[in-house]
Amino acid sequence: MKTLILIVAYEAENHIQSVLSRIPWSRLKGQGQVLVLDDASSDKTSDLAATWTPPKNAWPIQVLKNPVNLGYGGNQKIGYGYAIRHNFDHVVLLHGDGQYAPEFLPEMMDPLIKKQGDAVFGSRMMNRRSALSGGMPFYKWVGNQIVTSLENRILGASLSEFHTGYRAYSCALLRRIPFELNTNNFHFDTEIIIQIMKSGGSIREISIPTYYGSEICRVNGWKYCWGCLKSCLESWCTDAGIFYARRFDIITKGDGRYVSKLHLNGSSHSEAIKQVEPESRVIDLGGGNGWIGKHLVQEKDCQVTILDEEIHTDPIPGITLQTHDLNKPLPPLGPTEVILLLDVLEHLDRRRQRELLGEIRTAYPQLPKLLITVPNTSFLPLRIVFLLTGRLNYGRRGILDETHRFLFSRHSLKELLNDSMFSITSLKGLPPPFGLLPLPEWVTSILGPLANSLVGFFPGLFAYQWICVSTPMPSGDSLLGRTKSFT
Repeated sequence: MKTLILIVAYEAENHIQSVLSRIPWSRLKGQGQVLVLDDASSDKTSDLAATWTPPKNAWPIQVLKNPVNLGYGGNQKIGYGYAIRHNFDHVVLLHGDGQYAPEFLPEMMDPLIKKQGDAVFGSRMMNRRSALSGGMPFYKWVGNQIVTSLENRILGASLSEFHTGYRAYSCALLRRIPFELNTNNFHFDTEIIIQIMKSGGSIREISIPTYYGSEICRVNGWKYCWGCLKSCLESWCTDAGIFYARRFDIITKGDGRYVSKLHLNGSSHSEAIKQVEPESRVIDLGGGNGWIGKHLVQEKDCQVTILDEEIHTDPIPGITLQTHDLNKPLPPLGPTEVILLLDVLEHLDRRRQRELLGEIRTAYPQLPKLLITVPNTSFLPLRIVFLLTGRLNYGRRGILDETHRFLFSRHSLKELLNDSMFSITSLKGLPPPFGLLPLPEWVTSILGPLANSLVGFFPGLFAYQWICVSTPMPSGDSLLGRTKSFT
């Protein structure tokens, strides 16, 4: 195993040599290196680190000084990038001001060496009273616990402390999270925790002693607390599809962009199901997840053909699976009573939308029912956010899904269908799927009826999606084929 001890330092001339001297070299396992990263200090931090005389059993020491001050988070980014580029297995973060005990380096490294976690945090709050006896100011002791409790609640975590600076990471973990997108400020430490959790990484906490000495605290407490909580809320909103923060959009193996809405009353999925008669033959275009198809087969005894570029469901009796890119002309699909285009058209450009509808109309001139759902870009909360922030916050899913190529309103959907020679049988607004948000049940029980009422009175402003039932208008050829001659 090859470990990098990363010492981040700023204006640490009074402590840096002491920190290096306190490293228990004889107890360190494997091979490694020490990297002292001086964040453009104006004092002699780099000089003193470079001239320190190491013992014979010390690991090689590299001292680097940033040409400009990058901040606490920015300095860590340089160090972790160094560890990845030089193929280290692990990296341990140590502060150059001596606030965290170098004597505990072996304990920090041991769980990673034994593969007992992807990250190890030295927590001062596993024994809270020892934190006070170690000199932690009372207001920091209280604030640490309050903010940690809020962060745990928002993120669904159970850490004893979010705010320790004594950490060890597996470099394999660092390679799979976008830590370089994080803030350069002190709440970098909170943002990397969020990324670890989202990537499926495991965090192991060990108890460490607390030491507060003559080091200078450079953290603005209020700004730091707000930054931590703001990052947690941005992560929560990214998961909920409300706002989008690229650094928290981490898709792990088996994690899909979309989720089923069949269990939600009034959702596009549940409303579409209601429109399909039992024992119908159904073609589901873009339904590769199989949620709708399986329900129709198992609950309504339908025969379903699923056509999609990617198929994410196992074959079952009653379902025919066919891989096809909907950007290309449709193949022959056989007879059907219902065609589903659920949350599909917005992923196609305008020209392909018309082509696809034209292909459906040509192949099925007497199609009883074409079911379409699209998001409503005129959704008032979205427009308010845009006006207040000036941002169209494209994200992982929702109305402004980053894979959407066309934004729909009620008018543009009607225009598309009229231009494609489809007659609209019904067009209904649907409320937001509050049940997908990580909200308490009592909150969704209030928001649901309120949203339904607003959609009923002002659908153009408060509908989150549109569901449309339409049929092809008869073509000239089909009408000629049904004419009678009187001569």
